Amino acid sequence: MKANNEGKNGTAPEGLVQEAMPDVTRRRLLTAGMVGVAGTVSGFGWVGTGTAFAAPAAPDLETKARSEQGVLIYSNLSNANMAPFLAGLRAKYPWLKVDALHLGPAEVFERYYSESSVGRRSADLIITAAPDAWLRFHEKDGIEPYNVPDAGALPAWSKPLPGLYTFSTDPLVMVYNKLLLPPDKRPQSMADLARLSQQFPGLFNRKITTYDAAKHAFAYVLQWTYARERGWPALEGVARATRLESSGATMIEKVTTGEYSVVYFASGATFFERLRQEKRGDILGWNLIKDGTPLMPRGMAITRRSQSKASASLVMNWLLSHDGQVSIANGGLVPYRSDVKPNEVPVITYAQIVEQLGAKNVIQIGYPPEMLREQPAFIAKWQATFTGGRK
Repeated sequence: MKANNEGKNGTAPEGLVQEAMPDVTRRRLLTAGMVGVAGTVSGFGWVGTGTAFAAPAAPDLETKARSEQGVLIYSNLSNANMAPFLAGLRAKYPWLKVDALHLGPAEVFERYYSESSVGRRSADLIITAAPDAWLRFHEKDGIEPYNVPDAGALPAWSKPLPGLYTFSTDPLVMVYNKLLLPPDKRPQSMADLARLSQQFPGLFNRKITTYDAAKHAFAYVLQWTYARERGWPALEGVARATRLESSGATMIEKVTTGEYSVVYFASGATFFERLRQEKRGDILGWNLIKDGTPLMPRGMAITRRSQSKASASLVMNWLLSHDGQVSIANGGLVPYRSDVKPNEVPVITYAQIVEQLGAKNVIQIGYPPEMLREQPAFIAKWQATFTGGRK
């Protein structure tokens, strides 16, 4: 999919990370094959705290996985995101049972802490877009430092902490209502948006929206990174014209109905799903943000207290392979392996984003520890800048 695509049917990917709307209903997503009994981790090749481990060779790993009770995944991925890669897993390992629980980006950890602290079975594999929560999880020794066999094929930035890998990296894009904004008033950059909001207040004043950094982890990390990379003036230029929301789905709905004319930093996964499934292309257009598009990493790791480490290792190995990354893309999420070609997937790839924007305009959200220390001060400044006492 190319940037500037305005939603021709069948070209936009599906998928959603509902960052602010967790659904805590347990879903049995894949139930093929044996139930099995819980295995132990002794003899698997996993070693003590802080030391990277290597799983057994592939045949032995599969044999050990068959003695386990399957994989339990906690994630902030939707059914649409997960369906293609679960189908791929089912084809490769038809005997493997996979269950998933859909939670908010930080709630996956809260649930894991609660359950594992009392010895209950909890997540074997966590997949979520929450860099600050991953940093805290790492500090609490929650990540099993697993070495993926194919790690050499992955870029260095995709392996930020021992055992933590990047599942996908998804753009935060500009979305606008084409019925409200003629072509010459459709912003392509944050600088465009600041200029247009000053020149045409009737079209833009209080009709711009974005994620509220004070509401949840996904939003905070996004806005903190942008301010760090581009400076507060880039945000201040649009702040007074912006109304804040806490849900990506809500923002897309409101720009569709005309309550908003523009969303900046819209979740690409959230938007693309609605563009294709609900055929909103006649109303909505989008583009990468030319003067700086943030890319949100979706982290993935095996948990330290996993009761099915061989099974979780099989799943992780496959998701980070070429075929696994293609299956992830079929769920509307952006693949980043260099050997995934544009003609293999229905979405824009990481390489295409870099090519279209240039490396200097790709803002790769990372895991710097200062994002934890600076949160209180940042939120105070954010609220003063964006709300200024307004409701």
